[in-house]
Amino acid sequence: MMASKAEAIPMFSLLTGTRCSACHFDPQGSGLRTELGWSTMNYTGLLQWIGEDTSGIPRTNEILNGMVVPGGDARFQLVRDSKTNQELFIPMQLSTSLGFQPNHQVAIYTDINWASVYVRGITNPKDLFGTTSALYPGETDYDLTLQYQPDIALPSIRVGMIEPSLSIRQDDHTLFTSMDAVNNITLIPPYYNEIGGEFTYEGIRWLTVNAGVFNAYNLAQIDPMIGAVKPSTFLNLTQYYSLPHPSFSGRIVLWPQLLDQGLNGELGGSALVNGSFELLNGFAGIGLADKATFFVEGLYSKDAADRIVRNFSVIGSLQLAPWLIPEWRYDWGMTEVSPGQSLGWATAFLFGFEFFPWPYIEIRPEYRVTDITPFYGTGTHTGQWTAQLHLFY
Repeated sequence: MMASKAEAIPMFSLLTGTRCSACHFDPQGSGLRTELGWSTMNYTGLLQWIGEDTSGIPRTNEILNGMVVPGGDARFQLVRDSKTNQELFIPMQLSTSLGFQPNHQVAIYTDINWASVYVRGITNPKDLFGTTSALYPGETDYDLTLQYQPDIALPSIRVGMIEPSLSIRQDDHTLFTSMDAVNNITLIPPYYNEIGGEFTYEGIRWLTVNAGVFNAYNLAQIDPMIGAVKPSTFLNLTQYYSLPHPSFSGRIVLWPQLLDQGLNGELGGSALVNGSFELLNGFAGIGLADKATFFVEGLYSKDAADRIVRNFSVIGSLQLAPWLIPEWRYDWGMTEVSPGQSLGWATAFLFGFEFFPWPYIEIRPEYRVTDITPFYGTGTHTGQWTAQLHLFY
């Protein structure tokens, strides 16, 4: 698939003991980075900037006295099947971000993923250079947020074309906790946004609460049985402003810490519901500061056709150095299409590294083994090498 959204992953929160909102404009993480998020990566790399900065002026990603914040992410992935040696080059993401902060209470920020814009404009499949031309159903090309927070101890409100706060979003869309692994169907795409609004409270250091209401236009592309939604045209945007079948989201996260032992924790759950559509996630993690992390997440999903998905993922990492982090992941999934009758199973194991040779450059080699036992027929066993290059600012 072409599009992949850059996310704040649980590993970094567990290693540092900070919430996602400390490093990203979006309270749930992902997208445009705050000055703290940018400056943290400014010093993460095997090699550092050439020469010592003696100006005494700290580096920053803010311009015009902090009112404007630019950003961006580019991800390219090379995939190789271990059996056939077939290779694919996938431009996963090419996004630009921009934030405007007229004062400490208001922020406007947006992110455009030019990779998905490019794919939508393709009429000749050969232009994809061997990559897959299909986008995820319900995926969008951009987000646009107006965020208001009167004080750091008070709730914030954000409205616009935004992503509901669900679980702690990962930057790997192959996790079973975002898909029906048996049928290779994405439950929530990596670049999912809807017109809506969300309330966030983080006035207590160890607590995050989110609650939102959203239009269901893009969700209906994922699950067409949600309800009748007006067709889309270039100039007819009425479907974005009508709420015939609104979706409701909620999330609560606890961030316990044992500072004497250097332990950081995450514990929480989230829900996205729309009529008979349900997407429920529960998660927990523990991290030894700047050393290692362990994270587990479970998913329960039911759609209007009574397809039920029960999955979980277990993820571990070991920080050998700030610029070198081996990680592993085990996924297990079960899909039930006729309750009590038709069952399918899937498992996967992944091992890889996150390597930062230079600030704002990440290389991620991985090997993944996947086994799928479908409802009918014989199972499949596949091995896959991948190498991802991530450039960000």
